[in-house]
Amino acid sequence: MISLQGTLTVYNPQTRLTMFESGPENSTGSVVFIGGLMDGYHALPYLPLLGKAISDQLGFSLIQVMLSSSHMGYGISSLQEDVRELDVLFSFLRNQKAKTRLFIVGHSTGCQDAISYLIHGQHRSAILGIVLQGPVSDREFMASSTDMYDEYLHLAQRMINEGKGQELMVREVDVAPVTAYRFKSLASAGGDDDMFSSDIPVETMRALFSQVKVPLMMVHSGRDEYIPAHVDKKLLVSKFDAACPTSLGSAVLPAADHAISDLPSQAKLCEVVLHFMQRVLTQVEQFETLQQQSFHGLSL
Repeated sequence: MISLQGTLTVYNPQTRLTMFESGPENSTGSVVFIGGLMDGYHALPYLPLLGKAISDQLGFSLIQVMLSSSHMGYGISSLQEDVRELDVLFSFLRNQKAKTRLFIVGHSTGCQDAISYLIHGQHRSAILGIVLQGPVSDREFMASSTDMYDEYLHLAQRMINEGKGQELMVREVDVAPVTAYRFKSLASAGGDDDMFSSDIPVETMRALFSQVKVPLMMVHSGRDEYIPAHVDKKLLVSKFDAACPTSLGSAVLPAADHAISDLPSQAKLCEVVLHFMQRVLTQVEQFETLQQQSFHGLSL
């Protein structure tokens, strides 16, 4: 059994937020993993295998990041706050850890964070590529699994209209404390978190994803329990592909659940991520070579 051993480091002294780095810490290349709602360190079963794969094959380290929204904090946070905290992380990685080759792997709602960062992050130009594992619709899942969905959504909207968007909703709304703003963001059509719903028009998706300027790969689970039964998964995957101008394709793991719990699917995920990273790194090296050749040509 593979285990993750590494170093816990404070990357944000003001808030005491930490990161956990496993693998070759002196490497200039790292994959930053951003978890989903309620996730913390070592939340996904595939992380040890992924960490070993990128270390052995590419010499990259794996960095898991703790945000204010981690664990039970997601209900009182936002994608905008996550982006601000990720800015501090990537500044630390670039300036203090001398990282020059950075990738992001987002899981579940961490996919919204990854997209948001590639659009709004101060250090987005330093990110070479992103992998979205398990991009799903919080809105569609909540609507299909919560009897009080409409009532809660109306309550959230009423509180926002009354200027109480940052106040907490009633306790029974969620397992975690949740503000009216964050509930609407997750649960309403067009909310800040509503990026992967099956009923979003391709044109709307394209307007969002066209702002991402780096190569992108989506990894979907064939047995994802957070996608409602009425959603056509094949059609959804094709819609995502059509909406992402920088997409290098999508991978579907037929036997995998949302967290990719089974070992064969974990191994396949690692293959997909490695192949994606190798393609991107090759493109970067070719571009840098052309730049050097052009510079030498001008010098002559």
